[in-house]
Amino acid sequence: MAGLSVAEIARLFLVTDTTMSARITRAKRTIVDAGIPFAVPTADQMTERLDTVLTVIYLIFTEGYRATSGPQLVRAELAEEAIRLATVVNELVTDQPAVPALLALMMLQHSRRDSRVGPEGRVILLPDQDRGAWHHDEIADGLRHLDSSMAGDPDQHAERVALRYRLQALIAASHATAATAADTDWATIAANYAELDDLTKSPIVRLNRAVAVAEAEGPAAGLALLDGLDRHLPRSHTLAATRGELLHRLGRSRESVIEFDRAIELVATDAERAHLVARRVAAADR
Repeated sequence: MAGLSVAEIARLFLVTDTTMSARITRAKRTIVDAGIPFAVPTADQMTERLDTVLTVIYLIFTEGYRATSGPQLVRAELAEEAIRLATVVNELVTDQPAVPALLALMMLQHSRRDSRVGPEGRVILLPDQDRGAWHHDEIADGLRHLDSSMAGDPDQHAERVALRYRLQALIAASHATAATAADTDWATIAANYAELDDLTKSPIVRLNRAVAVAEAEGPAAGLALLDGLDRHLPRSHTLAATRGELLHRLGRSRESVIEFDRAIELVATDAERAHLVARRVAAADR
């Protein structure tokens, strides 16, 4: 489905493979039982379905940007297909700010693809990436789409749909336009994440917010934001890895090693596993 397996879709929706398989089966049965035709929707139907369409496109991009399993961290062909689909939607639907906002987000994120993985598939974290290898033409296009998403006077619903993509695009723009890692405006990024957290109530957003807050205010502040997330993200290696990293920065080595061990157990990509093993060794040696 959209080039993704049931297992990949399940991980993107933070549910088990069995749960997602059942959901897809029910959805197919509903379509058949209701006699929903496979046809081009009317203009009114396009507006109604836009949010769902953009969600699917973004999920495809997410799997391409950071794969949930397998030997590759970046699946460029999936990310590029998501950008192509969003570009088509942007040409068809010209009055909905969510479309250019999503397009901006994906282009800004994807512009860093060639610097995120080093020789032999090694993960390169954002501060260590070669910013000269970023695709600056794509960054410029992404910023142009971000500006476009702010134009006009959309209705309240359209603005709510656009806001969650625009906030993420603003965060991506902060990274993309920083000349060096030291120039990154972490306070603004943390503020954007706080607004996005209030808007979405998403545990993934809270996790990402914790990382930004740790950079802006220190690891203890970031660690506090992770409290309670295990209930929502019980199988997330990223949560365990983030907690391990913040504990490591606080000098709490024993606790840090426990979290890195859990992250290594849960991770499903080879590149991230190798990175986590290295971070576990660093924590143990401290």
